[in-house]
Amino acid sequence: MTISSHSVEALRGLGYTSQESEFLYLVAIHSGYFTHSQFLSFTQAKPGNVSYKFISKLVRERLASFHPYRAGGRVYHLFSRKVYRAIERDNLSARKRHQLDYIKSRLVALDFVLAHPHHHYLETDAEKVSFFGKEMGVRVELLPARLYCSTKSRKATPHYFVDRFPLYINALVSPPVVTFTYVDPGSVTLQPFRTHLSTYSELLRSLGRFDFFYVGPSSRLFSAAESEFYRFLGGRSVGMSLTDLIRYYQVRLAWESNHRVPSSDVLFLKEAKARYIGKKFDSLYEKWRCGGLEESAVGRSLEEFLVAPVGVFEARIFGSSLSVFSKAIEASPESCSGIVCG
Repeated sequence: MTISSHSVEALRGLGYTSQESEFLYLVAIHSGYFTHSQFLSFTQAKPGNVSYKFISKLVRERLASFHPYRAGGRVYHLFSRKVYRAIERDNLSARKRHQLDYIKSRLVALDFVLAHPHHHYLETDAEKVSFFGKEMGVRVELLPARLYCSTKSRKATPHYFVDRFPLYINALVSPPVVTFTYVDPGSVTLQPFRTHLSTYSELLRSLGRFDFFYVGPSSRLFSAAESEFYRFLGGRSVGMSLTDLIRYYQVRLAWESNHRVPSSDVLFLKEAKARYIGKKFDSLYEKWRCGGLEESAVGRSLEEFLVAPVGVFEARIFGSSLSVFSKAIEASPESCSGIVCG
């Protein structure tokens, strides 16, 4: 991990040591939230006067606030624009308040980053878009995006990689190998993971080789997540054929044109929509519908799609910081009455 000296110096200008400034940078970039134990883990320090002064100063100067939980622990939110402006990241959504599941996912993500400080992380959506476009040759329309509509102009603007899960590269090999992470805050089911895979489907399938870490506080869903991952990568070929795809396009065109469609075709359309999901199939459909694509060209595109990328799945337990929500906190800087909520 490379933290620019410029960013460290800018944060030092706010009155923090180099080590404290580096920690603040990591929190701002990867999380927005942190716990006392995470600061101790980063600094390799014991609870005491140093950590108390650091945390109380953040709160006193209104750079961070905290929320106390029933177990006695606190989660600190680094919200001040002053901090984010110092590192030229004042547009990060980490400054805003969030729901509990989001906060938990950010704490788990920070646990992961603190345990892997030497990785080459792509820190912002702009860096990620640039890397995949210039280094990996991936078209921007294949990147995971969410449309946001401006209240003023009513114009929808795509925002990329909005999940902000840690993503890093191994640049020592050619082409570079990308490692994606999915951060589970302690979900009950795999549905959020399935949604995530669907969002990343076009990007993952455009890469020849990548690694994928499923990161969470418990191993309960690890086995099921691994099965889902490999089913997602290799299982799309089940029931797919050129004849089947063309029939789907024909029935879809009839349905969208308000023509009479037999009940058997309505059922087929519903099943095929779930099978042929993604921008690539929609783009092929539009070209085919407009007469700009022969069946042979559709077939070649389908064959390319069915070549599964080489993705390597690994699940790891991270999330010790989540103990603030469940375990009683012994006397420590967190229990000092001198820290007041900003």
